[in-house]
Amino acid sequence: MNEKRTALLRRAVALAFATCLALGGAGCGSSGTPADPDDGRKALLAALDAWKGGEKPDALAHRTPSIHVADGDWSSGLLLQDYKPDDEGRHVGADLSYQVVLELKNARGKVVKKTAVYAVSTQPQLLVLRQDD
Repeated sequence: MNEKRTALLRRAVALAFATCLALGGAGCGSSGTPADPDDGRKALLAALDAWKGGEKPDALAHRTPSIHVADGDWSSGLLLQDYKPDDEGRHVGADLSYQVVLELKNARGKVVKKTAVYAVSTQPQLLVLRQDD
């Protein structure tokens, strides 16, 4: 994926998430019921483990339970070498917010560390959305 397309994808994901927040989560996976911390953490770790294992983001939608993921770095082909999440997420509205330190490798083999923020929803479906893209 070229840089322009990656940048557009990142902006689209950020805009969609910002719109969800502005609307109070209406129609964006939030039913007003606070996200379950155990299920949220499991979904986040499952997504990050899948990325680290070389899977594509859409592969998680075919699991049971399905997890819908949006991460621009993952979609653009960066490889996840390692990650370190915060111990606990914090509630932001009905969703959970997690800070995660990512160790990413690009196509040229350069490894960089980034701090990413993920919003995780558990109701009515599992969603893992990268906020800082």
